Amino acid sequence: MALLLVVVALALLGALALAAFGVASREQRGATDLMFATEAFEVAEGRLAAVEAGWDTTAAGLPVGMPHPGVVVVTSRMRSTATVTRLNATLYLVVVTGERLDGDGNVLARRRLGLMGRSQSPAGGGPAGFVPLTGRSWAQLYH
Repeated sequence: MALLLVVVALALLGALALAAFGVASREQRGATDLMFATEAFEVAEGRLAAVEAGWDTTAAGLPVGMPHPGVVVVTSRMRSTATVTRLNATLYLVVVTGERLDGDGNVLARRRLGLMGRSQSPAGGGPAGFVPLTGRSWAQLYH
């Protein structure tokens, strides 16, 4: 009788341990996916800042409404692309995609950001630069 109780108790403890392992592995996978998404967002945000800081003055010659793809930047685990679309004479939309890659180059997470701004010459003269619209001019985009 005592042996039967011990066997039942061990079976219950095994079932509880198995259930806890399942929950813990799902939690770990969710945290890993969140980490990949955060890294993709950070690379997209960094590329957006780089496009803003190094504004290409030839963007004024782009046709209105035609997206102009930029250079694809690839590192060991990240890839980013930027596309500039001229909306009117001075208004532009910059769309940046940041991706977190695995060792084989497959996409683990992707984030897209958009930034609206205008081309504006500095007060002292010189080449026109990119000035984001006031307020929150960027947004995370979904496709």
